[in-house]
Amino acid sequence: MKNKLLITFFIGMFFVTSSADEVKKSEEWKIQNDPYYKHKVSQFEMLKDRNNIEIMMLGDSITDEGEWSELWGKIVQNRGISGDTTSGVLDRLYTLNLNTKRVFIMIGVNDIMRGVSEDIVFENYKKIIKFFQDKNIDVVIQSTLYIGESRKQNFNVKIEKLNQNLEEFAKSNKIVFINLNPIFAPQKTLLKSFTKDDLHLNADAYKLWIETLKKLKY
Repeated sequence: MKNKLLITFFIGMFFVTSSADEVKKSEEWKIQNDPYYKHKVSQFEMLKDRNNIEIMMLGDSITDEGEWSELWGKIVQNRGISGDTTSGVLDRLYTLNLNTKRVFIMIGVNDIMRGVSEDIVFENYKKIIKFFQDKNIDVVIQSTLYIGESRKQNFNVKIEKLNQNLEEFAKSNKIVFINLNPIFAPQKTLLKSFTKDDLHLNADAYKLWIETLKKLKY
């Protein structure tokens, strides 16, 4: 009986320790500690006072990888950082150019893939939007894109909920919400024809993205 109790005790301690380690690991990871994030932020801060910029694209790697100025035929500040999260964006708002006229935002997929609830992502998103509105900068929300088949797990359900919250918020606050998912993920899973890794986008996707914005008179 004593041996059984000891075994039960050690098994219990193993699971408690494992759970604590997982929580600690989650708490320790922050995009703000990543060298790439720090390097990009240092550049953004150096360039934040340029006065010939009208358009800013803000987000994570999906934004970061876009050659926006060449695709659009306009001067565009690319303020995407690979791996970034809503908290990462909040922490670098001070580096962003306040002379810009309009900001297009897409962020949140990395939060969700790292276990942050869609409700927390949504609250962070609202803080980001408020920052720009307080500076009289026009905000355009772009839907967080669904993930492809090999990565989607249960993430797409959370992405859908986030987008629903964003769309409702945009409607009630007279903010433009552009839903790109019907183009890139009509079945709520990112199409293989637009990606090589079920997350990031290829040239065809960026071309369609820009064509969509142009059709909307941007």
